[in-house]
Amino acid sequence: MNRRELLAGAGAVALAACTQETPVATSPVASVTPSADPFAGSKLMADVESYVGFGTHRTGSPGDVATSDWFAKRWRDLGYEVEQTEFPLPNADTNVAKLRIGDEAFDGFAQPPLSFTPEGGVNAPLAWWNDKSLADVSGKIALVHVPRQPGAPSPGAAYRAIFEKCRLAGAVGIVALMSGPSGEVVAINTPAEMLMETPVLQLGEKERPRLEAALASNQPGKLIIEGPGGFRNGKNTIARHGTAGPWVIISTPQSGWFTCGGERGPGIAMSRALSEWALTKNFPVRWLFIATSGHEWTDFGADIFHESQAPDPKDTAFWFHLGASFGARAYQETPAGLVVQDTPNLTRTLMATPDLVPLCEAAFAGQPVIEKPLAADISKALGEYRLVAEEGYPTSAGFWGANAKFHTPIDGADSTTPEIMEPVARAIAQVLEARLSAL
Repeated sequence: MNRRELLAGAGAVALAACTQETPVATSPVASVTPSADPFAGSKLMADVESYVGFGTHRTGSPGDVATSDWFAKRWRDLGYEVEQTEFPLPNADTNVAKLRIGDEAFDGFAQPPLSFTPEGGVNAPLAWWNDKSLADVSGKIALVHVPRQPGAPSPGAAYRAIFEKCRLAGAVGIVALMSGPSGEVVAINTPAEMLMETPVLQLGEKERPRLEAALASNQPGKLIIEGPGGFRNGKNTIARHGTAGPWVIISTPQSGWFTCGGERGPGIAMSRALSEWALTKNFPVRWLFIATSGHEWTDFGADIFHESQAPDPKDTAFWFHLGASFGARAYQETPAGLVVQDTPNLTRTLMATPDLVPLCEAAFAGQPVIEKPLAADISKALGEYRLVAEEGYPTSAGFWGANAKFHTPIDGADSTTPEIMEPVARAIAQVLEARLSAL
């Protein structure tokens, strides 16, 4: 099944859920007023902490649903018309995700798309994957490690390619020792339509010494990945305000494999701040804020929004996308582990259409990397901003990036700071104001 079939709702359940738009009761009159300074760093940080406090943000999880409802309540209280659209995606949680070798037990993360082991697990010898000797893993639990240069992101695409090679070589299970800056597991975003016949367990690279010591015993391994399986619903939350004029769209993803403090938190906090700020302005526009779930399933929720609900490019004055890690903090990689920095993460990108590049250069001056935005280029656009670029919105800008704790269980609220987020938020508002004042 391809993505278009999924979006169209292949099967009765998906058809009902993916195409149904569920309006949330709206308030014609605001019950709260915008903050005196919605861009204050302390306020942005409080929102990041609230978001992380909801827990894991996998699509349809309690933390993800709580985030959707948190957005909806805030926007409704401010006087926006709020709509939520539900859609089903696989439940990526597990009851057990473990490797045993003799007396040693390694708890890990089962990489979606989930393939479960039979009851009692898979018992088999273990063998390192060797691209020059494929038969080594036939009938065995394959051990996979892809080296990484210091400072480079985790090589997720390379891991995914080897998983498929292991399957074709006859491996009965896969244990991936994930290379990454933090030493933790690094989850890989997954197309919703992808199938995986071989169960895959991720371990953090920090477990390598203990794993190698266990392997020295020459005992077989037991791989256990168990349920619950099935599907659960994520929700896109849309807030609209205004009755006339072109649309201004502010989008941000809300879901992810773990708590996503530095990955998603700044975009979420700034989206909420901008929704307050927008109501204090008198630009001749209509506002649309969208928080998408389904991001870790390769932008599934964003695809749904673009398919049926996004305003037409000719009716849109501006689209600003607040993607991943653009407000995260930097970490220095050392032999002893990550050392926290109070400076911005440099693995971030700002892309903008040519009319916005001078405005962005002025607003983001002095902010490393993003002070020099890339000119919009469909072939280079990443993240959910890729969809905006592909559809030719004439005036748009968007962030994407990674950070040292990206896609790991330790990406908490401490992955950002008020001092890093505040100037970014003010610069976004400055760009919006400069462009919209000219309408």
